Amino acid sequence: MLQTPFHAYYTAMKLNMLQDENTLLPVFAEGKIDVYPYQVAAALFAVRNPYQKGVILCDEAGMGKSHEAMLIISQSWYEGKNNILIAIPNPDLLIQWAEMISEKYSIPFCIASENNSFVYDGIVITTYEYLTQNIDNADKIKWDIIIFEEANSLSSVYQDENTFIRGSGSKQAKLLKEFSKNTFKILLTGTPIEKNIMDLYGLIFFIDDELLPDADTYMKTYLRRPENYPELAAKVSKYCFRTLRSQAKQYAKIPERLHITLEYEASEKEKELYKLLFAYIEKPHKIAFPQMEQYDLALMLLGLLSSSTAAIKMSLKNIIKRLYISEEKQEFEKMIAIAESITEDSKSRLLLAALEKLFPLLKRLGAKQKAVIFTESLETQKYLYGVLKDKYKTLVYNGQSNVNYNVIKQFKEDAQILISTDNGAKGYNLEESSLVINYDLLYNTLKMEQRIDRIHRINQQNDCIVLSFINKDNFADVRKLELVSKRHILSDGVFGVSDAVMGGFCDNLDKAIKSLNVRTKAQIEKDYQITLAQNENKNKQVVESAEDILFTTFTKELSDKIKITPRYAEEQSKVINDELWELTKFYFEEYNKTHQDCYFEINEKNRTIKADNYTKLPHLFYYPTNNGNKPYKAIKEFKKFSLLSPLSKGITFNISCADYGSIKADCEKCTIALYLIKIYSGRREIKNIPVLVGITEDGKLLTHNECEDILNSPVYFFEEQGERRAYWLKSEKNDNMDRLINLDEYVKKEEEKLTPMQQEEINRMKLAAANRKNILLHSLDDTELDMKQAEREKESVKSDRLKLLKIERKISSLKNEIRKKKEGLFFDEMRIDVDLENKINEFLGREKITARAARQFVLEIN
Repeated sequence: MLQTPFHAYYTAMKLNMLQDENTLLPVFAEGKIDVYPYQVAAALFAVRNPYQKGVILCDEAGMGKSHEAMLIISQSWYEGKNNILIAIPNPDLLIQWAEMISEKYSIPFCIASENNSFVYDGIVITTYEYLTQNIDNADKIKWDIIIFEEANSLSSVYQDENTFIRGSGSKQAKLLKEFSKNTFKILLTGTPIEKNIMDLYGLIFFIDDELLPDADTYMKTYLRRPENYPELAAKVSKYCFRTLRSQAKQYAKIPERLHITLEYEASEKEKELYKLLFAYIEKPHKIAFPQMEQYDLALMLLGLLSSSTAAIKMSLKNIIKRLYISEEKQEFEKMIAIAESITEDSKSRLLLAALEKLFPLLKRLGAKQKAVIFTESLETQKYLYGVLKDKYKTLVYNGQSNVNYNVIKQFKEDAQILISTDNGAKGYNLEESSLVINYDLLYNTLKMEQRIDRIHRINQQNDCIVLSFINKDNFADVRKLELVSKRHILSDGVFGVSDAVMGGFCDNLDKAIKSLNVRTKAQIEKDYQITLAQNENKNKQVVESAEDILFTTFTKELSDKIKITPRYAEEQSKVINDELWELTKFYFEEYNKTHQDCYFEINEKNRTIKADNYTKLPHLFYYPTNNGNKPYKAIKEFKKFSLLSPLSKGITFNISCADYGSIKADCEKCTIALYLIKIYSGRREIKNIPVLVGITEDGKLLTHNECEDILNSPVYFFEEQGERRAYWLKSEKNDNMDRLINLDEYVKKEEEKLTPMQQEEINRMKLAAANRKNILLHSLDDTELDMKQAEREKESVKSDRLKLLKIERKISSLKNEIRKKKEGLFFDEMRIDVDLENKINEFLGREKITARAARQFVLEIN
């Protein structure tokens, strides 16, 4: 229990200035989210270096990147940085984010729309499209953090564009890059490499275009060069943090993933249609596709047939519209006639049989009888809806309507089957289902992974079954399987992957289901508790400081350093919440003593505070925001107290005490003083540390912890001397206790933390300078290549003296050009070196660490 204004003041300062990793605890103290060590590691990684322009959090999908982002946002909010922007690709995901923040966090948020500007003290959520359309308004805000969800859509930012159209592809990415260039950025993506290694280049380029060499050099060094992947991983590790499910299983309850890939045989009519399509594809000349490569055409047409008869039929009808009377038109008409005669696809018949067996299995295991079915084709989606709607409560999602998120919500609540295109594979939490079906295969491993990760998530309570279909006699299916395997190797080489996206190949449904080693809910929970018990010795230690964090991924070495676990968070959250309750009680007790406009009734048992005897609810105080101090009005009843709420911000900001005082307590006589150590990097204040110092009557110095123990002793009497002041109004007159503060100690400690980060920034500057030099060298390389080509031409000319003379003149001209470029290159490189040296000196001078002590109170203990 808080005993005096001095105790309240010290408690407020502690709660308002939690140090190092404990600044992440206020969000856990709200008791609404689970905490996992890898999420803490990701958050600490993101904020570890104040000189970086951003990071990429690219955990495997389903691992809770949104909660990692919210940890960082909460840290920013706790520090008083209130201008926070979250940009999301589509409105449906935006609604999911809004629901998550509303349910799990107490930080205020708004959705930017026509009626709601970007000016807001809290989180502003918007879509990429709305942000780019209103970029001028958004640019008026000095943002503290910008989160980009599903950031893989920004990876084309480095590509050249001849025209600039807002809201499309790389043009939109370029606009967002320019908009966010001076703000710390967090890019969230579970698929940092979708197509090839250039996707990763684009994401790094979006954060800082000086970190990597130019795109051509990067591509030549790493594209399809797996032997260089370790080198690349080392470069990007300072900016990318990725946790695999396999790395987090000792801390988090992560279900298993079980695969069934059913091989099926097409019907006779489907085989006949396939043969006709294949024969057409092999024709040397095709009127409908005169320019298209045979390989690409095979993948397209045979892939549509693999998807469904409905899909290939629609495509064939569209093709025939552009053909005049010809033999080729008759070929397509024959194909359409066969397609029209197929009333049921072999694959859909197998799907129905699988659902009839798998749904009862899910029920026996304690899982919900729900399935998410993914298909590439809208026509296949329509066809499957017709097949399934009479037997199961079936919904369709394709991302083409503004009301689609209602479909997602309805599926979560009471539907059985969701048939989705790959628009539904981007970011949604569908853990209510534990069965995902790849009705159509994809070429891309990570997009297949995205599908599965809609259900294979950290909140999933059941083992996940992944059902896929393949026709081994269809060229497109077989080729897709090959490409998925190759790209799995690429992803694993750079970032690592935990699970396969396909497996369990079998041509017998009953045999495949019997072979599943799927667990019940009870068994999953039992296995999880055993895992936690095995790691108990690791998990019960305190968190080590953020500067010791190793980069890039949640390895065993890193996991040994991260000790914020559910138990630690629970214990520390209780301490925080108890102290916050005592502080809040103290504030309202003092208010009741000094005000007549309202009486606040304090219920200790329920921890509630209720307003009574008022004409109108009073304004309690002003609390700090980025946009100035804001008034806070009381509400009828306070039921929940969070360190991140405006109420707590205002109380900790406004709590006051006298500069001097005395207390009578059960301890030896001494003098204790509270100081606020302010740490500066140049002119920028970077940290406040509340420190207690003390000295006994006989001159023995007391440590901070010893002073804290004395303050925790029972108090019989206290007296204040002088007027009460909040910390931002404290005087700075000299006092004998000032001599007990050793500022050099705090400067040295902060230098030890920041020096490696500053060296990182200096290395970044050197790398950027080297990249600029390489760009200069490329222009010389091109001219030297022209020179070698001209010399080869000269060697090939034997008797044509006129042509030989022309070539010799060209060689002479190129030699002069090379000489001039080399001369210019020397001076350009020298200018780059001088500029680099000036930047480094300016940086080191600007970031010099200093400290100042501001005395808060002095107490005589009798």
